[in-house]
Amino acid sequence: MKKYLLLLLITQAFTMNAFAEQKKQNNAHNEAEDLAPEPTSNTTITSYQWAKEAHSSRKSRRHNPPPSVSSLMIAHTSPVTVMSTVITTPIFWGSSWANSTLASDKIIGLSYWYSNLNSSHYKSTVSEYTNLIHSSIAPLFVNSATSVSSSNPSNVLTQVCTAVGSANVKSNGYYPVYTDLPRGTANYCAYHSAGTCGRTQIQFAFFFNLNNDPGCDPASPYAPVAGAANAQNPGLVAGGSSAYQQSQGLAALVNVSAHELMETVTDPGIGGIWGGWYDSTGAENGDKCAWTFGPSNTGLSSGTVLIGGFDWKLQGEWSNTAQINQTGYLTTGSLKGCVTGS
Repeated sequence: MKKYLLLLLITQAFTMNAFAEQKKQNNAHNEAEDLAPEPTSNTTITSYQWAKEAHSSRKSRRHNPPPSVSSLMIAHTSPVTVMSTVITTPIFWGSSWANSTLASDKIIGLSYWYSNLNSSHYKSTVSEYTNLIHSSIAPLFVNSATSVSSSNPSNVLTQVCTAVGSANVKSNGYYPVYTDLPRGTANYCAYHSAGTCGRTQIQFAFFFNLNNDPGCDPASPYAPVAGAANAQNPGLVAGGSSAYQQSQGLAALVNVSAHELMETVTDPGIGGIWGGWYDSTGAENGDKCAWTFGPSNTGLSSGTVLIGGFDWKLQGEWSNTAQINQTGYLTTGSLKGCVTGS
């Protein structure tokens, strides 16, 4: 899947350029993956993490290619473009975040997950591509109302630049934007993209509100079942008497957050191109292991990973080394390239 970058010109108090990945159509316009319009001068095509249904519909062709060298990711620039130092600033966009029923443990939980990631084994899932040093700072809030069009990358970038300030954004910054919008009929859970605030290039991501959304739910044993009466109110992740460590919505957001962050690290948009690691079909490390869960380091169920003092169910990330040496967990056929750092 060839990748393209489109320049968006936005007239505001500061100049912002947004670009994002295009997934090649491959003459399969009837598949669920082909949701974006053909690129035009005023259209941005984004790289999505797909919902389970769409992922399953394309599974045999994209995520489980025949065992061969084509299953490996390849570097698309020399030297390859990766991020070795990342500073994450979560942004919560939408007036509904002031409502404790929506927020529950999500703001605290996501901040906790990001702040403890650097000391976890999960970080080692990208160690063959870069020696990642990750840190995070306190979240920011944008209390303005959101709309369906908020999922457009140019609108997300606008909110990032406004919330952080074009003079304050960091070139090694990563800005995941969590909205209060439900996914609805969209066939993706989240995406990552890139753009500039003023003259500073940044990486950012977009996330729907995944409360009671089974299509984007990893079914964590540490969270209530989607749709349950207590699904979003199990007690704070930092403590409490609940039998669960996190809400269903938090468990879902953390899993897709791991996907988008690790893809950003290994394939950031830099200097107008996507020159990082992805395979011959365009799949990044998160794509190649989406909705697959490897061995547990907690002993409870597959995919459960200890980060900080709490356990999380996280998808694997692709490792070329693991595939070559057949040391990752088995996904299909002879593909064993997915690892969780467990």
